[in-house]
Amino acid sequence: MTISMSNDNTLACGQRLQAAREQAGWSLEEASVQSRMPIRALSALESGEWSKLGAPVFVRGQLRSYAKLLGVDADALLAEADVAPVRPVELITREHTPGWERFFSQLGSKIVYVVMTLGLAIPVYMVATRSPVPEQSQQASQKPAPGTELMPKKREPVAASMTSLPKPAPAALSFEFDGESWVQFYAPDGSTLEKGLMKPGDRRQFAAGQLGRAVVGNVSDVRVERAGQPVDMTPWLKSNVARFAVSSDGSPVTAAE
Repeated sequence: MTISMSNDNTLACGQRLQAAREQAGWSLEEASVQSRMPIRALSALESGEWSKLGAPVFVRGQLRSYAKLLGVDADALLAEADVAPVRPVELITREHTPGWERFFSQLGSKIVYVVMTLGLAIPVYMVATRSPVPEQSQQASQKPAPGTELMPKKREPVAASMTSLPKPAPAALSFEFDGESWVQFYAPDGSTLEKGLMKPGDRRQFAAGQLGRAVVGNVSDVRVERAGQPVDMTPWLKSNVARFAVSSDGSPVTAAE
């Protein structure tokens, strides 16, 4: 309940507290020291202005402490002032789960978790540890049963190539000049292939059938080769000039008069 300052009962109770203090010969300051309560709280109790002390629970506590110090019956004062008693806090009743039920509930959840984990892990482990079939076993499984003869595979004849190999090209006739030399080279039809002065280091080469007739001056400084073999120019040499014809296979021959 809310305590009003105009409550005559609280005022009468306050006067009884004041009379008891004065009978003990204490001032408010001395009573404050003895009770370890602030002077304003003691003054509010003695003047009957208990509403300044706050809620009834605080009024009851301070009134009991001060009355005990002064030797006054606090219960009588509380009953006279009609201060509402402190009600205990109402506890909301909730459904209680027994301990054994909580234990088995938690245990069941753990068992379900373990079973699910094993259900996933075991197939993975079996696949990972499965050993491959050895190659020899696979080959053994492919062997024929006893008494069964294997027929040899028929070999296909290799067709011989009908394309004839290319014939080697006829040997060429080459001239390599170690000194200056006047030359005349003619084709088989008589046309001039080349005519002029060769310098040291010059080289001329003709395939078979390309050169028909040749005149080579200063032949002593000229190396003539056919198919990589040196050719003796003596049969056609006169005054250090060689005049000769060339056959269709590239061989030097005596020129017709």
